[in-house]
Amino acid sequence: MISQPDLILDHGQKRFMLGFFRVRFRQKLKTVWGQKPKEKKYSFSSNYYKIFLDIQRRCDFQISFSNFLLYVFFVLQYTIPIFLATIACITAGNDLLVTFIQEFVYDDQAENIVKFFIFLISLLGTLFGTISATTNPSESYDNAAAFHNKFSEFKINLAIDMRNLELTNAMEEDYLQLLKQKNANLSELIQEYNQKRSIDKNQVGGDN
Repeated sequence: MISQPDLILDHGQKRFMLGFFRVRFRQKLKTVWGQKPKEKKYSFSSNYYKIFLDIQRRCDFQISFSNFLLYVFFVLQYTIPIFLATIACITAGNDLLVTFIQEFVYDDQAENIVKFFIFLISLLGTLFGTISATTNPSESYDNAAAFHNKFSEFKINLAIDMRNLELTNAMEEDYLQLLKQKNANLSELIQEYNQKRSIDKNQVGGDN
């Protein structure tokens, strides 16, 4: 059996441990609530965040636009030569095409169908030939790919620079100065791309 002194000693130890943890808990509370408030750290929640979003939207539009042109010129630079070659082959094989269609319709109808078909693809050939001459798909594809990469790099660098300022606890003036410079750089990049596309479109006319 456990003697009465042992029970009293055990009860005292429990009270001691409970009191010890209470004291420690109170000290923790005093430490937490007694800390001085931290200095305000400027982050993306400040009023320059709207400017950052506006610049990012402009950059996102240019990325999407250049990516769209990238696909367009990629298709054109391969399909237009193939299409023009197909037109030439069909025109050269006019008689063979008429003979083939005569197996299904009357002779006069076959000739009319072939004439209309050749007229239609000739119009399309003229259209695509003009597009190819004015846009120069091969060079335009290279420009679209190059500027798509530049705009993507600009967006990533903007996010990195903003993050670096946040880590250094920079003031709001530093953010605004960075955004002003980045906006100017983006405008120059857009203007450069517009001039590139304008030059490509006017190549067929030569220098005035």
